[in-house]
Amino acid sequence: MAQYVIAREGVIPVAGAVLLALTSQANEICRVNEVSVGGEATSSTVNRMAVRRSTTVGSTATTQTPARMSPSAQATIIQGATTFTTEPTTAAAPAIWTYALNVFGGVVRWVAAPGQELWIEGATAGNSEISLESSAGTGIISCQVVFEEI
Repeated sequence: MAQYVIAREGVIPVAGAVLLALTSQANEICRVNEVSVGGEATSSTVNRMAVRRSTTVGSTATTQTPARMSPSAQATIIQGATTFTTEPTTAAAPAIWTYALNVFGGVVRWVAAPGQELWIEGATAGNSEISLESSAGTGIISCQVVFEEI
């Protein structure tokens, strides 16, 4: 199956604001295989990053067309976003993925083991959108999410 990536480079995160998001519509399914964050700060700074499900999806997205990892892959139907006019409401439960890193050159890369991928499916809030956001810290980062449509 074709894989795709959404990414941001050299961004200063704002706590609670979306850095990257993936949203599915009715009859769409994708699984996230990788999340990575790399630090670019010029001094020692700690950022805490989280991947969360949205209980209410964001509105008026600044979209990002996911890049195809294979040149022969068809265009994706899953929607990528980098910001929203109205941020999504994220689940109060613990985040799906949380890591703290020193963004003075630090790197965090989560790659799903087979059967432990993160799924996004359908158009029902709570299932249809995930986002990568900063919980704390404002050090400059680059980040990416790799996924495949099913």
